[in-house]
Amino acid sequence: MSKKLNLALLVCDTPKPEVLEKYGDYPNMFTNVFSRANRNELKNKVEITWQYFDVVHKQEYPDLRDLADNHTFDGIVISGSASSAYMDEPWILKLIQFVHKLRAEPYRSQVKLVGVCFGHQIIARACGGSCEKNPNGWEVKREKKRKGMERKGKKKHYLFTLLMNQVHQDHVNSLPPGFHSLATTAPHTPIHSLLSDDNQCITVQGHPEFVREVVRILLTIRRDAGIVPKDYANEQLKKLEDESANDDDDEWIISKFIDFILGELPIVPKDDIDLSTGKTFGNNILIGND
Repeated sequence: MSKKLNLALLVCDTPKPEVLEKYGDYPNMFTNVFSRANRNELKNKVEITWQYFDVVHKQEYPDLRDLADNHTFDGIVISGSASSAYMDEPWILKLIQFVHKLRAEPYRSQVKLVGVCFGHQIIARACGGSCEKNPNGWEVKREKKRKGMERKGKKKHYLFTLLMNQVHQDHVNSLPPGFHSLATTAPHTPIHSLLSDDNQCITVQGHPEFVREVVRILLTIRRDAGIVPKDYANEQLKKLEDESANDDDDEWIISKFIDFILGELPIVPKDDIDLSTGKTFGNNILIGND
């Protein structure tokens, strides 16, 4: 018998028209990447059902009483957004309050939380961390995959690099209490992924739901509008052209999210990342920017 997951997606934005026309909205993109990961990365397939909630315009949310009484969702995913998680807009404050409630019982032990980009920052803010516009500017970097190992004393620590689509200028600049940094692109974005010590929350600053062409479209739009510096944008667009899409780790990352929601990927981090250098220890992962 296949395992089942009931997931809720909190939709925090609508993609640019150029993206929407070719690749659909966030519900479509998340559904697709979870399906691909389920098909290509997981040995034991999972039956996944989705329900979508517009938390911006309609301010829709899963019913908390129903969630507590009937365990309606196994996981709640918070999407990306062009908005900034540090702003005090009413819908953002309502979203933060919702996440804060989910961090308490009975929800803490019933439902997993997954944050992507803006969702990563929202979870951090709701749990006592902070986010801001990154003083290092936009990050759209893509680096070649690297696997390696470093020795500290008598212990060996395995490091590996993931290739992930990302387009962001905001970042989490301080860890929430009870969270570890799971990944880094230091010195640019030291905190690139979060894991709560109670294994309820996992987040990533990148966009595993984006295919490479989505990044190209967004970067071109922002370059032409003067939002992203032209030279930097052209450099990253050249990388997009030169690298094989087969190197992307989006499906692998999503497969780990699925395992995490199923409770089959308990992570017990032992050390933090040195936020000044991005030096990785223990179970941390380095993403790009070798």
